[in-house]
Amino acid sequence: MLQLAHGVAQARRAGIPGTLANRAELRERALRLHKISNALLNHFGVERSVSGRVPSSGLLVTNHVSFADIMLLSAVQPMVFVSKSEVAAWPVVGDIAGAAGTIFVERKRRTDVARVNADLRRVLDAGLLVTLFPEGTSSDGSSVLPFQPSLLQPAVEAELPVHPGHLSYWGSDRVRADDVAYFGERDLLPCLFALLSRKTTFGEVHFGEPVGPVGDRKNLAAQLHASVSALAPRGLA
Repeated sequence: MLQLAHGVAQARRAGIPGTLANRAELRERALRLHKISNALLNHFGVERSVSGRVPSSGLLVTNHVSFADIMLLSAVQPMVFVSKSEVAAWPVVGDIAGAAGTIFVERKRRTDVARVNADLRRVLDAGLLVTLFPEGTSSDGSSVLPFQPSLLQPAVEAELPVHPGHLSYWGSDRVRADDVAYFGERDLLPCLFALLSRKTTFGEVHFGEPVGPVGDRKNLAAQLHASVSALAPRGLA
């Protein structure tokens, strides 16, 4: 637990949650959190598996399963996230997300989308990789929920291709690690303790070929949903 506490303390010192820094500072934060995420996943006993070409810039969209998703993705490649504002208050993960320069979305304020899209465009223009979870919530990982298209508008306006990715967690018996999935009415802390109590957890990230550019965000959302769904590993019960 000392390693975990040290990692969280490093994250808190890395930056101020919700602050959109300049390009150099964003890169530095993302790289620092890349290292911290790897250390924390080692502490949690999460073994990582990555397939496909890892994007280094642009927009990445993935499904959303666990509170550990930000750590898992950040461990693969330094990046900036778009996430719901509630994440800022989560233990461990909130510090990590905020320190990495995460753009937090106030989901209950429809007018917040314009502000978030403007911030997202600036990060994309800086040549950084930005990741968002267009399901808008997390699931148990058995399927991919419908994608919300609103935050895809910057990619449409910039005529950018979007990279699809798929996340999954499982045990040594090749059964989904549902106990670490944070969805529905489940509370965060039991999911965190479940991950800590597991001897080994496997986290898989599959990257697909970029989609687009597509001139309509609803069509882009539909195409990305199909691409992300197709990346789901077979044999995961």
